[in-house]
Amino acid sequence: MNVAGKWQKEPTVWRKISLNTWSTPDNATIYGLLDIDVGKLKTYLQKKSEEAGVKCTITHAVTRGLALLLKRYPDCNVLVRRRKIWLRENVDIFHQVAMPIEGGDAKADLSGATIRKADTKKISQIAGELKEKALRVREKKDGEMAKTRSTMLRLPTFLLKWVLRLIGWLQYTLNWKVPTTPRDPFGGAMVTSVGMFGIKLAYAPLVTFSHVPIILLVGQVEERPVVREGKVEIRPVMSLTATLDHRVIDGFQAGRLAGDMKHLLENPDLLDEETLQPGSGED
Repeated sequence: MNVAGKWQKEPTVWRKISLNTWSTPDNATIYGLLDIDVGKLKTYLQKKSEEAGVKCTITHAVTRGLALLLKRYPDCNVLVRRRKIWLRENVDIFHQVAMPIEGGDAKADLSGATIRKADTKKISQIAGELKEKALRVREKKDGEMAKTRSTMLRLPTFLLKWVLRLIGWLQYTLNWKVPTTPRDPFGGAMVTSVGMFGIKLAYAPLVTFSHVPIILLVGQVEERPVVREGKVEIRPVMSLTATLDHRVIDGFQAGRLAGDMKHLLENPDLLDEETLQPGSGED
């Protein structure tokens, strides 16, 4: 499988400048924040959970919404290879999974699970698949990822940095299949929940070796005062934060994604659409 199908032959002037200004993200980072009224979304998720028999959460809704938007805006579902922007063939979204450490006295490690072709899956399918994959991760039965973690654990610390760089160069720059390592393990975006830990607001760093240009963090839902038609109401509000690679995501694209994501989550019936129609995710 080829991670990216074709590259943009005529990038914009900004794209050409940015690709030759920054290397793999260590400084080309921008951040964003959305406050979203999740009143309708909570009702929608409860209904979907009852219908499917699997718990559907706000994180699953964010994944579904982001998948639809990356399908609608393929110029945001990209990979930088040899200072060129390549459009990814599929919409794959990675999720962080906490792994308890045996004998670690309540400590946990981090791994993850990727929802492949997330744009083709309903919210209940995403919830069910992520639950199953997270269980396999915690039981260390997730195939190549388990082998990769085992290999990394055995490597001396001073070698790990160079091994990660070598794997990234072979897999992403040369587009080779690396033995014992999943093909494009992180997909084109990451979504994770910090709200489950009682955290209202946080930002994640871009993970250089993942080659992911978009990371979304889902914060804790809390009751907040909101002004509606000149009146103050108390509404359930969730903060959604984004960390973006500015080499490939600029203000125009970020604003477009933010506006559409807010509209989708505040009008959750739109998440049931197979493909977003023009205007369906816009204010």
